[in-house]
Amino acid sequence: MVDYQRQWQRYTLNNAVDVYDNLRDLYLGRLVNIHRHGLMLLGDQPLEEDKLYKLDLHLPQAINGRNSIHLGVDCLWTRNADHNGKHWAGFNIIDASPQAVEDIESLIDHIGQRSE
Repeated sequence: MVDYQRQWQRYTLNNAVDVYDNLRDLYLGRLVNIHRHGLMLLGDQPLEEDKLYKLDLHLPQAINGRNSIHLGVDCLWTRNADHNGKHWAGFNIIDASPQAVEDIESLIDHIGQRSE
């Protein structure tokens, strides 16, 4: 198993960012942390490891004049969260436009906080 845990600095967010499955128009959960190479979310929907997803991150405020960030991701791992029906999932970003990368960096600058 590859250890992705602290390969890059993560940033937790001070405001809620809702995450949707673009292909199924389905709410997946909330963004927990993000960096330019990946992200983690906590949600109600169990997701599948080694599956590709197209995600829409709905921003709490406009960033660079946009209200959402569109990303292609690969689900690296999933975990059940302590008996509350929630699910953790970690993703590698595999498809992001230059605009999306710029928006992630701006999102981190505006509402991000370095994770311990």
